[in-house]
Amino acid sequence: MKPYLYRAAFPRQAAVILTLAVVTAGCGNAQSVPASGDKTAAGDAGAVPGGKTFELKLMDWQGQNPTYQAAYDHVIQEYMKLHPNVKIEHIYQPLANNGYDKLLDTQFISHKAPDAMQLSGDMINKYTNQGYIINMEGYLNQPTPYSEGKKWIDTFVGGEASFLEAKIGNRFGVISFIPVDGGPGIAENRPFYYNKDLLQKAGVTDVPKTWKQFIEACKKLKDAGITPVAADKERFVNWINLWTSNQFAENYASRFFDAKYDNIKELYATKRSIAALTGKIDRKDPILNAHIDLIKEFSQYWQDGWAGTGEQAAQQLFMYQKAAFLLDGNWNYGYYKDNIKDFAWDVMPFPVITKETSSYAEEAFPKGASTLVTYGWGLNKDLEKDSDKLKVVVDFFHFATSKEVQNKFVDTAMTNSPVDGVRVPDVMKPFMETERNKLRNPNGNTFFLEAEPTARVAASQQFYTGRIDKEQYLTLLEENVRKSTTKKAKDQLDDMLGLPNAMAAVEKQIAELESAQAAQILIDTKKKSLEMMKLQLELYKKYAEPALK
Repeated sequence: MKPYLYRAAFPRQAAVILTLAVVTAGCGNAQSVPASGDKTAAGDAGAVPGGKTFELKLMDWQGQNPTYQAAYDHVIQEYMKLHPNVKIEHIYQPLANNGYDKLLDTQFISHKAPDAMQLSGDMINKYTNQGYIINMEGYLNQPTPYSEGKKWIDTFVGGEASFLEAKIGNRFGVISFIPVDGGPGIAENRPFYYNKDLLQKAGVTDVPKTWKQFIEACKKLKDAGITPVAADKERFVNWINLWTSNQFAENYASRFFDAKYDNIKELYATKRSIAALTGKIDRKDPILNAHIDLIKEFSQYWQDGWAGTGEQAAQQLFMYQKAAFLLDGNWNYGYYKDNIKDFAWDVMPFPVITKETSSYAEEAFPKGASTLVTYGWGLNKDLEKDSDKLKVVVDFFHFATSKEVQNKFVDTAMTNSPVDGVRVPDVMKPFMETERNKLRNPNGNTFFLEAEPTARVAASQQFYTGRIDKEQYLTLLEENVRKSTTKKAKDQLDDMLGLPNAMAAVEKQIAELESAQAAQILIDTKKKSLEMMKLQLELYKKYAEPALK
């Protein structure tokens, strides 16, 4: 499982430029496209040679996630039972302070890196570009002996098409990782854990499904002298604002722009930002105000002193039965399962906001990614010096991603699988998307989304604790939003810092790729990025530039 990082509002254009920067990095030191695997060895049923002992080293950060660590340990033990001549050392290396990739940087240079290592998307792109991990496409396009001879890449959710993001993330346009845990389908809005005993004590007989029912349950709890919600001063404030506002006003900002920019998801964040900059969405905006009022009403059900409470302290309040509800992710489910023994608890999906609560509610949630994220295991390029050992490492991952093994893995790790056809464990169902996840461009609270993260949290803390009134809160947000969107627009219009320079760089890259007869997928993707940049520049010039004068 990936460590959870709070995702602040991040303009699509910035993401595009970041991706291009990653792809371009090191192009002055051009390497040939890495070989795509030994096709005669990949997927070979006799991939573990007999009469020889193999010692493998696998490194990940899962020691901080006990359920994931146990799941991987079980897979390793089962594989060694199947192949007694294979010994696997499972190494835990913490992620803290970038220690994980700093260690890998050193190990790759000295040729002492593990045989396989778990990698985030940024790490995969970086080490692919540097030539330290193996291009897996040849192996992925061969049969896997643990899946009735089916082509390995076809055993993953979405097949080859699901790896598109991974291919465009590196300058070779190749797949260089193996997904083992965590697949698509997890809802962006994380659920609430709840104390069954406390709800029963307060007379709450049905688990809330809508926001109206949730507020009614909170009121009953408070009237019974029970703190309804364990909140914290930062993570919770961000989450609750984002995950309520993302149910409001599909495509709202589009009404302020020419119809030629409609139905292009990549442009929506830009339109919302410009709408805030130009005052099309201001402090009087009805959607913005409806959302602020909703959260203000909800804040009366958070524990006293929440503005001085950290994330872990909020979790302890729930565990010690000092609060009935806690907003958290599936990565902590195993911890609660192992440590909560004195009360009954469960998990409920984030409640949907209906028209009963606000006329601006879409009665739906955002739609998340339907394809695999770039995240998984990389294989050390040095393995190519030992073909037998490489066969064994590939075979281990064939085994680890087989449907039979994955069905056991997800139960232990309490996650969903990247492998097609693997069931979703019952405990994961409240964390997964449903038919309600259908919004493409919910507008939400424009001020909260466009303000700088630290500023919006600080202002929210003051408002929800009653230190400032709504007018003062709006003033703080509006001032920060005007500052942030002005800077964003100026940067994007700048010939050297922004879109014009980025477009020139992409045009040059396209010419170089075409000259080198690079993978067509890379060329096509860059052309699409260029078209998006042109449209974004049009938006800034037509709508934002006049407001900056």
